[in-house]
Amino acid sequence: MAALDTAPKVDEVPADSAVSLRAARRWPPPVLRVRAFRWYWAAQWPTLLGTWMQVVALGYLVFARTGSTTAVAVVAAADGLPAVALSLAGGVLADRFPRRRILLVTQTLLGLTSGTLALLVATGHASFGAIVLVAVAFGSIDAVDLPTRQALVADLVEREHVVSAVALGSAAMSATRIVGPSVAGILIGFAGPAVCFATLAVAYLVPLAVLLTVVPDLPPAERDRTRSALRDLLGGLQEVKRDPLVRGVTIACATLAFLGVSYMPFLPVLAKTQLHGGAQVLGLLYSVGGLGGLVAGLAIASLHQSRRRQLLLVGGPVYAVSLFGVAHSTLLALTIPALVGISFAFLAINTSLNTLVQTETDPRMRGRLLGIYATLFAGLQPLGTVAYGLVPRSFGLFNAIGIGALIVGAVVLAVAYLPSFRARLS
Repeated sequence: MAALDTAPKVDEVPADSAVSLRAARRWPPPVLRVRAFRWYWAAQWPTLLGTWMQVVALGYLVFARTGSTTAVAVVAAADGLPAVALSLAGGVLADRFPRRRILLVTQTLLGLTSGTLALLVATGHASFGAIVLVAVAFGSIDAVDLPTRQALVADLVEREHVVSAVALGSAAMSATRIVGPSVAGILIGFAGPAVCFATLAVAYLVPLAVLLTVVPDLPPAERDRTRSALRDLLGGLQEVKRDPLVRGVTIACATLAFLGVSYMPFLPVLAKTQLHGGAQVLGLLYSVGGLGGLVAGLAIASLHQSRRRQLLLVGGPVYAVSLFGVAHSTLLALTIPALVGISFAFLAINTSLNTLVQTETDPRMRGRLLGIYATLFAGLQPLGTVAYGLVPRSFGLFNAIGIGALIVGAVVLAVAYLPSFRARLS
């Protein structure tokens, strides 16, 4: 820190050195100098790692107990579907109450839920029905936690640092996606799945400690206190119709969720039918995606917020070309870099859209708009997977995914060139 403080100002160096000096100062990202955010971001790592471990352990546990892939799907739906129904309501809460206090409640409950599952498994009382109930409870609480957690970011940092903050959060998610499943596999082999659930339960103590000791207790933005929660919820939906920028973000998000990321459940089909590989190839395909997201997150975190539109202009075409390439590739050597490109482009697009919601909209609406954002991803991604699955065999699943990729790229570019975007971000 001292070195940064004593470094020469940009206007004190020759012009030809100013650009390089500014670039050097972008790493580490300036947002990490903000104490509250630095601790808040660091505290997310244990819970993200534990969450990936729980995902793997839960699937393993259910399949080991039932031998049914349908049962695995039911538990996954029990965990994911509450986000469709409750994310917008969670956004309403995030706009009405202090976000730190909401997170203290939600993250305590998430930890207790994982601890309950660990106890049920360890004592042999984890029936299929009990597992489904715990999954519903965890997914419901997380639906309130997610938009609140995202909205708090813009409370902790200056507007110009939101891009970096969002990108660093995505980098943490991607890094733990690489490590978490491997750690879960090791722990399951040595001690069983209960240890993974217990690990996540303990991990929640870290963000709770940071929320209690570092994160300020900021009041929500001023609002009309005579409005009911239902009117606030409807107000968030009306904002999508009223504000052209929000409408553009919503269109891009919906397209990306429905036609873009919905390809992921078909990676096992790709590995077997086009790459002629087995479990090792499939594992490589999943882990490579996390690597691409990590690299993109660290790179984008060093960018200035003025590059938000450029992220869309670059991310759209790269996503389209990369996903189209994956859909038509028969060589692992081509599929791997294409998957890295997909992850890189997705993070660029998602960071831009998320940041626009947090910085270019009414602060009183931030939680609700992030709730809508989360609802679109939670609801349209599985619907897109179903739509691809219904494509006639004569046309071809991966031909449909390739067309979807091109549509995603075209829509993202069209949104980036909307007059409302160009005017607001100029």
